[in-house]
Amino acid sequence: MIPEDQVLEFPCAFSIKSIGEDDDYRQFVTDTVAGIVGELDQGEITTRLSNGNKYLAVTVPFTAQNREQLKAVYQALNQDVRTRFVI
Repeated sequence: MIPEDQVLEFPCAFSIKSIGEDDDYRQFVTDTVAGIVGELDQGEITTRLSNGNKYLAVTVPFTAQNREQLKAVYQALNQDVRTRFVI
């Protein structure tokens, strides 16, 4: 989560990385983020498997409009039981 005292000027380019388990975790992350921030550039989204192929890291860049939107994204991703970390 972004510290409250960190100064961000909105709108701003932002990337969020969510790490979780499951074959369809990428789809969950992209659908969740898009549902909050709007359309995403699918070509900019990256994924990486962990060394043991147990976890999938999904990085989604987007334009953040305000701090409340960022909080909503973090909360939505963290509510899923497959999510291990959101950074």
